[in-house]
Amino acid sequence: MNFESFKNNENIKSELLSLEKSRRFPHALVLNGSNAQTREELANLLSKWAVCKASERPCGVCPACYKAEHNIHPDIYFAKGSGKTDGISVAEIREITRICSIIPNEADIKVFVIKDADKRMGIEALNAFLKTLEEPPQSILFLLTTEDAGSLPETVLSRCTVLNLEQDSGFTDNTLELASKILLSITETSELSLLKNTAVLNDKTTALEVLPAMRAILSDALSLTVSDETILSKELSLTLSTKLTKKKIIGLIETINHAIYTISRNVNLSLLSTWICGEFRRITWQK
Repeated sequence: MNFESFKNNENIKSELLSLEKSRRFPHALVLNGSNAQTREELANLLSKWAVCKASERPCGVCPACYKAEHNIHPDIYFAKGSGKTDGISVAEIREITRICSIIPNEADIKVFVIKDADKRMGIEALNAFLKTLEEPPQSILFLLTTEDAGSLPETVLSRCTVLNLEQDSGFTDNTLELASKILLSITETSELSLLKNTAVLNDKTTALEVLPAMRAILSDALSLTVSDETILSKELSLTLSTKLTKKKIIGLIETINHAIYTISRNVNLSLLSTWICGEFRRITWQK
């Protein structure tokens, strides 16, 4: 695989080369993290690679690469979305499923790119898409880009290979330390430690810094269940993925997402931190 146009992310390059060499390339990839431009660059590179027929792909000069570069290749489909939110509907997913059953026009494979799948696909569209992921037709490659793969259902993630792109997390050392303390408290048997550490969420500014950091670390922990790459603290993420099931990690992420949304509506932060503590304990204690 020719990575001349794709800079950095050496771990991702190594993993993709290994998959290509072993001929174990998955039918669905989730390109997660970093920034939208980097995710799009990799999606475009992989699309070219899939349709290019040169010995070293993508060559960048053949007709297939030219068409891919200019978004006119008949075997590369970009999910269009609709409405004010640019959401991907169930109807479009059904259309993708229909197109999947048609043999490629020019290439040996059909590529379907779904950008910002974590933001543009609702639960109904994801459930419809799951049916195709479970029994994918031959010669199909799905490329999903996500800012936070952890927000996708476990059923979808478990049928994809998640690639976590390297990035500057944007979190300060102090923010990561506070987030780590809360997350470690979740795994302890004593509730006192969790109550003490979640008290920092009583401050709105701190809460809006710490909660996203917690979500990012939990997303890494979730990714470790299907891959071996992380963006932030691999040691902490590994601890969490070992002590918590995927269902519990997803539940924690959903709680954090709700808390962040609630903060924007000027909720009483003391009550919110107490609620978060209770939800974290409920999720981690359930069997």
